Amino acid sequence: MNSRYRYAVAVTVVSLCCRLLDITRLRVDVMHLDDALKMLGEFGWYQRVHLLLVCGFAILCAWHGLNMVFLGAVPHFHCSLSDVNATWYGVNQSQLKDLLIPEGEGCKRYSVNSSLHRLTSVQWVNADVTNGTAAQEACPAGYVFSTDEYDSTITSEFKLVCTKKFLQSISKCVFFAGRFLGAAVFGQLSDRFGRRPMFFVGVAMMMLTGGVAAAAPNVFVFLSMYLLQGAASTGAFVISYILIMELVGPKYRVFAGFVILIFCSLGYVSLAGIAYFIRNWRYLELAITAPSLLFLFYWWLLPESLRWLLSHDKTEEARRVLQTVARRNGKALPEDVVKSLQDDPNLKATRTYTVLDCVRTRRMACLSLNVWFNWLVNSLVYYGLSLNTENLAGSPYLNFCLVGAVEIPAYALCILIVNRVGRRKPLIVTMVVSGVASVVAGLIPTTSSTKFGISASYGTIYLASAEIFPTVVRNIGMGVSSMSARIGDILAPLILESTNIAPFLPMMLFGGLSMLGAALAFLLPETSGRPLPQFLEDVDYGNNCMACCKSRTTSKGNDSLSIPRKENELGVFSICSLPEQDKTVV
Repeated sequence: MNSRYRYAVAVTVVSLCCRLLDITRLRVDVMHLDDALKMLGEFGWYQRVHLLLVCGFAILCAWHGLNMVFLGAVPHFHCSLSDVNATWYGVNQSQLKDLLIPEGEGCKRYSVNSSLHRLTSVQWVNADVTNGTAAQEACPAGYVFSTDEYDSTITSEFKLVCTKKFLQSISKCVFFAGRFLGAAVFGQLSDRFGRRPMFFVGVAMMMLTGGVAAAAPNVFVFLSMYLLQGAASTGAFVISYILIMELVGPKYRVFAGFVILIFCSLGYVSLAGIAYFIRNWRYLELAITAPSLLFLFYWWLLPESLRWLLSHDKTEEARRVLQTVARRNGKALPEDVVKSLQDDPNLKATRTYTVLDCVRTRRMACLSLNVWFNWLVNSLVYYGLSLNTENLAGSPYLNFCLVGAVEIPAYALCILIVNRVGRRKPLIVTMVVSGVASVVAGLIPTTSSTKFGISASYGTIYLASAEIFPTVVRNIGMGVSSMSARIGDILAPLILESTNIAPFLPMMLFGGLSMLGAALAFLLPETSGRPLPQFLEDVDYGNNCMACCKSRTTSKGNDSLSIPRKENELGVFSICSLPEQDKTVV
């Protein structure tokens, strides 16, 4: 009896051990990449160093993002009088300018016709001019540009004024069109060939196109290079942003994202200083392009995306990256982690999703179109205000510096409040602030408070929209969001041209669009502290048209909100119950 009892106990113990081993194996088998990052350090020494590397590149991209404010600035100009002999009338060049250049007119001058040539008295010429009887003519000898603020710009060198004025707006739109192209092309290529190789393709393109643009013999060569430069800088920046977001643990992604934006602002501030000391556009273009060479050395520093490696079955490369992260952070890497990560369903595509899935149902369409419109508005107003600094009174360098500096406290404020207050309320408030300030700025020219509001809302909509789209279409939804923003970029210079109709019109349009965006933001769900939707069904079976994915318990401890269960195409029951560690903004 004793032996039978011992045998039964032994069998029970062995059975329990097997169960424990099965449970342990199950937990490892379903490990997600975010679980591994928590194990190895979410924001350890390794992640901090790489965040600093990406922040350095963000400064370079900021230089290229708004360099047209100085490269394409329009100095004061008037018709050249080189074809008029001043001594013939017994006057100097300054007097001749007063006689033949109409006040406030740059594209015309008083006609030097045969009757004026016969005049020998300055008084007679002056009388003829002030009486308004002298005819006006276009500038037959070209233009003279002031060098008080700029030694040379593409506007002054290529004479992009008067009949060629449309090329000023085109030059600004071309760069943003390149950004549109880069967001689309680099995203697709990085999914196929890897994030890391395409990052260096973008850096090399920035260096090549910037060098050719600086030596451009005409405006058409410059514009073609500027288009490619916009594509390269945007593509490389987005890839570097994704690389660091996929490397940092979920707890620190909000912080890391806003830190990168702060360094972008530092790039804008420093660009004003560089342009102040280098006032020739060719040398300025070289000065902000040359540092691209330094970032080619990132080849030995930046790792490939772990998500990309695991999703493309590059197990050994993923293991080496994880081992490096563990070693630098002073952690131990369990042997079976890589194998367990390969089984993560979030890294495997179970079906092909397209942009149509973002608008296939009424509720998804409501969410997607709302988010995309807010991206367009935020980008349009942001770049419209940035490009408008040259139209403000005072030094263009100081104005640009101040408008860039005001972004830093805006992003710092976002870091402090978005996790405490949520995403939706700060988005609404900051867009309202931007809208009201834009309307006021239309009457009293200033952009500081306007730029503060739109900078904060731009950072917030980026974070909120990444949490609104379900996991299966998140990359697609964010890709279309980025393309919507690029459309806003392209429209910004064109709206600024409406100053020809009424000086206050651009700011009124910016204000109206900001207020409309804020009104639509009321319809967006709050995502802070709530599980992210994984499948389209998680959105479609919410409680109202704009509901994203309700948490089971509200932040105030109210009764749980039930979400209907629906079996999806794969036979998996989705009730939008991703664990806390699966939250991600990428």
